[in-house]
Amino acid sequence: MDTSLVSQIVIAAATLLASLGGYVLAGRNENRRDARTMHRELQLRNSERAARLDDQRHALQRETLLALQDAVQAMARFTSQIMHFDHMQARQGEYTHLPGTLSDDSYANLVEVRRLQSRILDANVRDAVDRCVLLSRRLSTSPSDLEGLSGENLERHVMTKFGEFHDGYESASNILGEAVRREIAWQPLTA
Repeated sequence: MDTSLVSQIVIAAATLLASLGGYVLAGRNENRRDARTMHRELQLRNSERAARLDDQRHALQRETLLALQDAVQAMARFTSQIMHFDHMQARQGEYTHLPGTLSDDSYANLVEVRRLQSRILDANVRDAVDRCVLLSRRLSTSPSDLEGLSGENLERHVMTKFGEFHDGYESASNILGEAVRREIAWQPLTA
């Protein structure tokens, strides 16, 4: 065999091996690049999903806080109506059942307040609403504490109860308002 033919075969084989090696290395580099690209895309999708979920969570909290604020305000109206009714009855020395659907409406409102309260993430808000609910229940379900009171003693006692409820409601309302404002002002983090 001619040395020139052997050298051409060696060169062809070396070229073939180099091409095959280059092809293999290029494939590995391409696979690594694809894996990095896929990893970045996955991270981007995960961060977008997390941002979307965060937006939804804040929107749900905001809507729930607004509904809770309305429900607590309605509870305050029901409590005041019940306390006023009890006061008027005590002035006449009577202690009868609540008129119309006041009792049922008040109870339905209490259920609504508790339902909304359970959805709130902020423990401070839940505790403030809980204190207001307990105060409302205590003051609107005990007309017997008015029995035997009359004149100035009755009026003083009733005004003390109204003042106590007003203070409790105002405290809960302020805490709720702060939470609502925080949710309204909330902005997603920007990269």
